[in-house]
Formats: sequence, C-alpha cells, structure tokens
Amino acid sequence: MLLDLGPVIGSNVQFFTERLTCKLHIEDLFQEIEAAARARVRHGLEVALFKRLGQGPESVDGILCWDVFDFLDRTAGVALASHLETLLRRGGALYGFFGTTAIDLNHYTRFIVKREDRFELRPVPATPVKRRVLVTREINMMFEGLMSADSVLLKSGTRETLFRRPA
Repeated sequence: MLLDLGPVIGSNVQFFTERLTCKLHIEDLFQEIEAAARARVRHGLEVALFKRLGQGPESVDGILCWDVFDFLDRTAGVALASHLETLLRRGGALYGFFGTTAIDLNHYTRFIVKREDRFELRPVPATPVKRRVLVTREINMMFEGLMSADSVLLKSGTRETLFRRPA
C-alpha cells in the first residue's frame, strides 16, 4: 500500500496505479493543516492528523509526505513522524521535502508527478503560517527508526529526503 499525505491529483493516481501493484490511499492532511491555520490554533493539530490515518502498524509500503512537515510545529511534526514510522512495513520507504528558509508560507504546493524523475509544482493559496525549518540532523532525529537512504539539497533550497525502514 502507498499512502499519499497530499490531496487527490488525478494524474498522480493514474501514474502510481499504472506502475505499482499495490493499493493507493490518499489522506489529504493539508485539509486539517489549513483548518488549524485559519483558526490560528496549532496546539493539538497532531490529534486531528492521526484521525485521518487509520492504517494499522506495519501496513504501508511507502509514504509520500511531500512538504507537510514545513507546515507543522515541533510537537505535531515529531508526533506525526513517529506515527508514520509505525505504519511502515520493514523495507518500506518514506519520501519528503523540507524547506530550508524561515519564511511565511502563503501557499501549499501540489506535487504533480510528470515522469519518474520529474514533478510539476503548482501553488495553491493557503492561510499564511511560519515555516519551521529543520536542518538535516533534526530531520534524521525525527525519523530515528528509519535509515536515510538519500538526501539531496535542491537548487530551490528544498531538501528532498528518502528514508527506508530496515528489513
């Protein structure tokens, strides 16, 4: 099973279902993040996020986090990372983007998979929130039960990271 934490994007559904032999579950966590931002309430956001994630322990082969952690405070980010680790099967992978500049985020990014090695990024308006910048060490500590399989700092200043759960 592949778990996508972003919104439903038709071309992504088509891309993954044509290439993978597993189920695709989409849980748009950005709906909960936007609701909390509009209400200006960040405390307890992790509880709302967990309610969206009904998968059992070690039931997921891969997780697409996209840039969800850029929009979370420390408490929610650490709690979500820990929860996602428990969902991954042995040998499973977790993929995420982490911004490197402390700015007000006034849009969400929709990641449109164009090819196996290319995304199209589409901004969607959002209630502004301050990005919590995570350095590589903090990212690795958040996912301490996983191994960093690859990490690249892109020209855009975003860190692209792939984690794997040991087999």
